[in-house]
This record gives sequence, structure tokens and C-alpha cells, in this order.
Amino acid sequence: MAYPYKSGLTSHELRTNVRQKIMNSDGHIALSNFHLLERAGPSRPAIRELAGEIQGVLSATKLLPAQLQGRLIAVGVGSRGIASLQEIVRAVCDWLKAQGAKPFVFPAMGSHGGSTAEGQRRILEEYGITSEALEVELRCSMDVVNLGATPEGFQVFADRNAWESDGVVVINRVKPHTDFTGKIESGLLKMIAIGMGKAEGARECHRWSWKFGFEKAIRAMAGRALASGKILGGLAVVENECHQIAAVRAALAQDMPEVEEEMLKLARPLVARIPFPKLHLLIVDELGKNISGTGMDTKIIGRGVELEPGEAPAIGLIYVRNLTPESGGNALGIGMADVMHERLYRKIDLQKMYANARASMNPPMPRLPIYLPSDREALDFALGALGSPEPGEQRLAWIQNTLNLNRLAISPALAQEAAGLAGWRLDPRTLVPNFDADGNVPSPLKG
Repeated sequence: MAYPYKSGLTSHELRTNVRQKIMNSDGHIALSNFHLLERAGPSRPAIRELAGEIQGVLSATKLLPAQLQGRLIAVGVGSRGIASLQEIVRAVCDWLKAQGAKPFVFPAMGSHGGSTAEGQRRILEEYGITSEALEVELRCSMDVVNLGATPEGFQVFADRNAWESDGVVVINRVKPHTDFTGKIESGLLKMIAIGMGKAEGARECHRWSWKFGFEKAIRAMAGRALASGKILGGLAVVENECHQIAAVRAALAQDMPEVEEEMLKLARPLVARIPFPKLHLLIVDELGKNISGTGMDTKIIGRGVELEPGEAPAIGLIYVRNLTPESGGNALGIGMADVMHERLYRKIDLQKMYANARASMNPPMPRLPIYLPSDREALDFALGALGSPEPGEQRLAWIQNTLNLNRLAISPALAQEAAGLAGWRLDPRTLVPNFDADGNVPSPLKG
């Protein structure tokens, strides 16, 4: 880079002066201060009496008493970090018991949990889905039955415990999917096609999805399962921007596609977004399978999926600091990051991550970025690669994860723009990052 001569200084002296402005006295690239930006409130309020609302919509489906009275009913629960999940599952099980049914819970989570029954049981237990809490049995197995093929030739599988019951009810959140856009994305049909199909179903659905499209494969495979008559119905929930349950709908099997389409229309504008068009650097405290199927939501960070114009910010680099305990070492999605902390790297279970990548047939997601031993070194590397912008010029956003976006830490350059954001509140206090002796810094989002 050429610098103009001024006041008799040589180009070398000018470059030295520029570096001194950029660098701290300890030789590190100066990092901007931060301000907290908080959402003033969700655009759709949370449901206050959630259990009552759930039981009300289930009653409205008018499931026949003969389908429930004295019958063994399997309740499918997934591996995503759905808000109030224990309360939701408890409400469904209690309603079934009130109808005279004998419910049990099974994991409907594809290949998650390392494709093992015990791994999937642990995921449920980490969400508080236990026999003691729900007063129902948990039946965890990777055994499946083959339900046959769709007209397109897609093989359809289902959890054996569920299929040997008298009927199945599935529970899932409806939201935009991280891999595709359609009239149905992530919801009840995907849980039936992939989650309930265990590892075999996940591999089969992803195999054909990459060839024919996700929506076509999911609709076809879920349709084959629904046509069997084994699935009685499902409960769909939608979260607002603050990760609260804002809507619930129950549907009989034949009504599921239509209800899911309606719920996705409701869910799409409620997805929290990073409210800036362009960032130098996004700092992410944690990624994980309980956050998103891809560890970080692709439609939040704008990587790994085709986007609608303005759907996500343009981000120069992404630095990820940790992996959620709920992930059990599965760091799928780390391939979308550019830098990671060594603590995250040390937690990765390659066997689990590769099993998930093979099932989803998504080669970029498990690729490992450079890892560095401290926040200080990682930020020096990232900011240096971005051209060493001065603190006042740095466009930095710091988030806990891509699921919890109602509170961000932002640099002063972004804080100037935040004043014009509707629905957000900027804390005027300045947060100064203080690095410890090891070069690490506490997250400004804690405390």
C-alpha cells in the first residue's frame, strides 16, 4: 500500500505511524469497545398459559376416543433447542393420559447423538425430557422398520418402537430451514421423514434431497408415512424473536401439510436477524446442534445456503469461541467459520461430526478452520486479515449464538447506525474488553 509523503516523513515512517495507531502498546491490534443492543420486545408475544393452550388445540383436533383409549401412543421429540420443550412434551403426554392413552416418548432425531440410542437418550435428558419429569417411559433405539418406497423410489424408514405402538404423535418447531427455501421447511413433515427415520431415514432423505430438492423428498417420504395411518397427528410450535413460544397448532395426519405451510408463513417474519447490512467480523460465543442443525443458522450468518436479497448481512469473517455441551462433541457447521478458539477444537468429536456430515451429505460443514489458543490471538489474526481497521472503523457484532439474537454487543461504528433501528434499544454504557493473562476475554453478553 502506498502512502503520500507528508511533513518530510518517509513512506516507512508513515507506515510505522499507521501501525502505531492500529496497534496497542502491547503489540496487539486494538479492539473496539462495545455497546449492548437489546430487542425492545418481540413482534408477537409469548403464550402465557402454554400447557392450557396446547391441550386446547389438541382437543380441537377431535381425535377419536377409540384411537386413544387404552392405546399405547408414541410421542416423537427432536434434538433442537426448542423453547419450553419439557413443558410442551409434558402437556402433550398429560393430555394423552387424560384421554385414556398410555404415552411414551421416543427420540425422533435422525442420526444425532452419534447415531446411538444412548446418545439420543442423553440429548433428551439434557432438555429435561426424562421419565421422572414426564411420568412416562422413554424408549430409545436406533432400530427401524422399512415402510416401503415412495412412487419416486425413495425408501422410507421409521423408529421401530414408534411403529410397533398403536399410534404416533410428533412434536416439532416450525421455522425456516438452513438448507433450502420452500412452502414447508423445518417442521412436522421433516421430523417424520428424517427424525423418525433415524440414521437410515436421514441418509435416504438427504441423498435424494440433494438430487431432487429437499421439499420434494420430505413431502414424498412424509407422505408415505402419513398414508400408513400409524401417525395420528402432530403439534407444531412457532417461536418469536426472543426464543419464546408464540403460537401452537395441532393437526390430524391428513391436515399436517396444510397446517405446516400456514405455520411457516407465521414463523418466517418472526425469525430474529442481525440488524445490520454489513459486518467486518462476527464473534459467536457458541455453536451447536441444539442451536441449529448446522451449528449456526445459515440464514442468520448468510453462509451455506442461497438467500433472499437482504436476508442476512454480508460478513467478512466469523470467529467462533466454543461448542455447546448439548452437542456432545458434534461441531457440524464449524466449516462456515473462519477462525475458532482452541477450546472449541479440543471438544470436537470427529466421529460424531463425520457421522452427521455423512448422513446429511454436506461435505463443507465439518471442515475445520484455523484454531488459535486465545481470544487475543484469534482476534489479532481476524482483524489483521480484514486489513487492521482502526477501532472507530471496526464493524463488529458479538452474539451468544444464532438462536438467541435479542441481545448483541456491537462496536461504536454499528452503534451509530443502531439509533435508527425500530424495535431495538441501545445501552449507552461502554463495555471495554479486558483480556486476562492467557489472552482471553469474557463475553460482554454475560452478566
